[in-house]
Amino acid sequence: MSKNRDRIIQSALELFSESDFDSVTIKDICAKARVANSTFYYHFKTKEDLMDCLRTHDLRPCRGELFALAAMHDLMERTLSACSMCAMRAQRSGWALTAQYYKHRLNLESESDELHSLYAQERRTAAELISHAQEEGLILNQSSADELAMAANHLTSSVIVSWCVKKGGFDLMSTVRKNLLVLFNVKH
Repeated sequence: MSKNRDRIIQSALELFSESDFDSVTIKDICAKARVANSTFYYHFKTKEDLMDCLRTHDLRPCRGELFALAAMHDLMERTLSACSMCAMRAQRSGWALTAQYYKHRLNLESESDELHSLYAQERRTAAELISHAQEEGLILNQSSADELAMAANHLTSSVIVSWCVKKGGFDLMSTVRKNLLVLFNVKH
């Protein structure tokens, strides 16, 4: 990644966490990054393109997180971690930036191919772990693993949105975990 592109991304992250996406201008981002507007347009077509890049940038650690799952010995913990990765990213980004990302997503007709691919990879991993946990008798909900992975994704997203609405006013990860345990009907 070029130094200028990295400075634009870092500046945008800071500005978006301080102010609403719509009120931050490309000129503001460029001024903070100390680059010319033309440099911005060399790297990004629009501010919306930059937001997609920020989300993809935020997803990059998830590949490592997916590999880290393999090192976890407890199958149920592995499954819960796989199903709550988007909540981990939201917590890392903070409620303000996450809220802006969700607001931005509502205006899109579709996600970028890279984002779609990364989300699909997470769901496949979650479905495989759910299936194993069902076979081991840890998850008592006998819906298909694919359906449970999709339901876990929707459930987690709705908890993240509530967390954003409440401006981070509750413990995101413990709330996601409690809801997943109910969804899965986990054996106690």
